[in-house]
Amino acid sequence: MNNDNIEIEKFKSLFLEDKIYNSLKKYGYKEEVLFPEFIKTLNAKRLYTSLEVSTMLNMNVSSFRYYVTNLCKFEYLENVREGRNYKFNYISIYKLYLVQQFLKRQGKNLNNVKLLLLHESVDSYQKEIKLIKYAIKRLDQNIAFLYKFEKGNMKTNEEVQVLNKKMRIIEKVILSWNENQEEIFRIEQSLNILRKKAFGINDEINICLRKLLYLESDFNILLLKNDYCSKIHEHKDFIKQTKNGLFKRLLNLSKQIQDLKNEIIVEQERKSNLEKELFLLYKEIERETTKKMEFTERNREFINTFILNLKST
Repeated sequence: MNNDNIEIEKFKSLFLEDKIYNSLKKYGYKEEVLFPEFIKTLNAKRLYTSLEVSTMLNMNVSSFRYYVTNLCKFEYLENVREGRNYKFNYISIYKLYLVQQFLKRQGKNLNNVKLLLLHESVDSYQKEIKLIKYAIKRLDQNIAFLYKFEKGNMKTNEEVQVLNKKMRIIEKVILSWNENQEEIFRIEQSLNILRKKAFGINDEINICLRKLLYLESDFNILLLKNDYCSKIHEHKDFIKQTKNGLFKRLLNLSKQIQDLKNEIIVEQERKSNLEKELFLLYKEIERETTKKMEFTERNREFINTFILNLKST
């Protein structure tokens, strides 16, 4: 293995807090799916082009660019460019692979990815708020316990007064903490409102995406139309020459056909003349034959009569 190739165990440690990686693990994805062979062969020191990464992920380039643009907006991918072209390190490639696997689940789209990232951040804030509340509650309990314990051990009024002063200071601190609790409650309400707005924005985004898809399809059709028009314009002279050449050939063919028709007419006339001549010749032969037959018949009768006469004498 190349020394620059990534080590899977170290690589896993980079994604322990990754929201999409953890989501796929919750769905029950196995190690061989989470870490395919092509990930293991990536060079940790190299940047890859959009074409190379889209080929690795078996995606068409337009869909790939759409995913990359949105994931950069979600701040999930680093926006690394050379000029107008994106460049990707091995971490970005793996993040794209995770998103691709997440989107393969039924009913998932990029809005689900965005909501997953947003909800995870809201949950982390809520966990911090709960920890602060728990810490304030524990501190209240400990202060009450210390107050009882120290008051029971006091022997002079002066010590009690000092303790009371300390308690007033602590009470002020607790009041400020309670105010912070109210602020935290207001923050929670604001987060809930933001969450509702996020769902409303998600619906609007879905509508806008559908409109964008329709516009993109119309735009692609317009581009194809312009492309064909430009190609036709480029080959206009060739088409004109071809058209003129075909027209000339058609004229020559029509002339040849007309000549053939004239020759056929002449041949038909010759044929009819020959048929007439043959008919006349046939009639003449028929008359001659009839005459010869009549002559032969008369001669036969004459010979028969002559023979009879000879026999009688």
